[in-house]
Amino acid sequence: MMAGKTIRRTIWAAVFMFTVFLISFSVPEVSWAAVAHDSGGGFREWLAGYNFGSGALVINPVVIVIQWANFIIILLVLNKLLYKPLWRVIDERNGKINDDLASSERDRSETQGYITQYEDSLAEIQQENAEAMVSLQQEINEAGRKMIDGVREKTSKEIDEARASISSQAKTALSELEGEAEKFAAQIANRLAGRAVA
Repeated sequence: MMAGKTIRRTIWAAVFMFTVFLISFSVPEVSWAAVAHDSGGGFREWLAGYNFGSGALVINPVVIVIQWANFIIILLVLNKLLYKPLWRVIDERNGKINDDLASSERDRSETQGYITQYEDSLAEIQQENAEAMVSLQQEINEAGRKMIDGVREKTSKEIDEARASISSQAKTALSELEGEAEKFAAQIANRLAGRAVA
C-alpha cells in the first residue's frame, strides 16, 4: 500500500512539473523563446521554429513536451495495468501471511496451553501417587504391627498354656513322686524294721 502512495505522488509530481514547464514557456516575459528571438514571444512562435542548442545537441521543446506527455501516459497506464494489480496481489499475499502468522500464534498459544495443562495433570498425578505411597506405607506398617501383635498374643497364649501344662504336669509328677516316695519310705522302713508297717 505504501508503494501505491509513492506511485500516486510520483504521477502528481510529474503532472505538476509538466504544467509548470508549459506555463513557463507560454508566459512572454519568462519564455526562453521570447528572450532568444527578441520577439513578442508566445508559445506559438516558440513551437514554430525554435530549437535549443546547436550542433549535435539540439533540443526541440516539442520533443520535450511529447516526452513528458509520454512519461505521464506510461505512468498512468503502468499504474492501471501493472502496479495496481501487482500491489493488490502483494497486499493479498501480505494479508495471507499476516493471517498465517496470527493462526500460527493462536496455535502456539493453544499448544502452550495444552503443555501447561499436561504439566499440571502430571504434577497432580505425581502428587496423588506420592499420597497413595504414603497411605500404602501406613497400611503396610499397620498390618505389620497387627501381625506382630497377633504373633505376640498367640505366643503369649502358647507360653501361658505351656506353663500351665508344665505346672500341672509338675504337680502330677510331684504328687506321683510323693506317692512313690511314701511307698519307698515304707519299704525302707519295713526293711529296716523287718516287718511291714501298716
